[in-house]
Amino acid sequence: MPLPIPPFFAAVLRLCAGVMMSLLLLNSCRSAYAPDTPPDKVIKNGVVVTVNDQKLSVLRDGKAVRTYDVSTSKFGLGSSRGSYKTPTGVHAVASKVGGGMPKGMVFHGARPTGEIVPPDAPGRDPIVSRIIQLDGLERNNSNSYARRIYIHGTAEERTIGRPSSYGCIRMKSNDVIDLFDIVSQGEPVAIETCSQKTYLNAIADPNSELVMPGQNVMTPQKALAMRTPRRSSYRSRVVRNKGARRARVTASGRKSSKPKKKKRTRKSGSLASAIGALPGGDLPLPAISPDAGRGSCGIRPPTLS
Repeated sequence: MPLPIPPFFAAVLRLCAGVMMSLLLLNSCRSAYAPDTPPDKVIKNGVVVTVNDQKLSVLRDGKAVRTYDVSTSKFGLGSSRGSYKTPTGVHAVASKVGGGMPKGMVFHGARPTGEIVPPDAPGRDPIVSRIIQLDGLERNNSNSYARRIYIHGTAEERTIGRPSSYGCIRMKSNDVIDLFDIVSQGEPVAIETCSQKTYLNAIADPNSELVMPGQNVMTPQKALAMRTPRRSSYRSRVVRNKGARRARVTASGRKSSKPKKKKRTRKSGSLASAIGALPGGDLPLPAISPDAGRGSCGIRPPTLS
């Protein structure tokens, strides 16, 4: 006949079981940031961001020589403009901004403001220290440059290690300064859903497809050409459209007599009188956070400050 367990020991066992369950649940939530599936393509030299474990690794000959904790978007993964999601796939370092600037320097519009913000300053969330701008080399992420997807420092260092950005990859100031000095312009940057361990195993797998610029991904030069506005072609389209309108004729051979639209004219002084009616002659403006517009991707709305 088994001996009964004293109430004190039973309470201790229940407490230990609760702690173990909490730890298992926390670990499962941490690894649920993205599915841990092997990547389609791998790089052996460059930078890889693994969303599953929120890590950034610097690779040299297929081995991780540096590993940092990062934060990707809290809105998930994607490339749609205005979605505030982190794009996946192969990118390249398009530009580096902030070399020689002190730690904590605030950037607005990718330019230093002269203000220095310490880590975890209450109520502040600007881009700080360094900016590494990315350019997408695949069709699904070709708008990453236009979306202003950066690897940058953040003042909210307490959030590093879990998704908390608005599309960019956030790092601690010391880490992004170190990374800034390691990477070079044009270096490949892969953003994948898997964990660092799965990515390194995929590199060691001989069946994995290596990234080959110009074959399975675009070259940085082609990505640059895709986002360069073609002004000459736009002007030629305008000229052609004007010529088509001038050459439009009726069935009888005469030019069509379409009535011209009358231009709307605004009464002079109406806007000035409306502004002058306000106190001080200024339009009332809404209160905006000092970091409005300085968030990740450079397009963070003031309402999300």
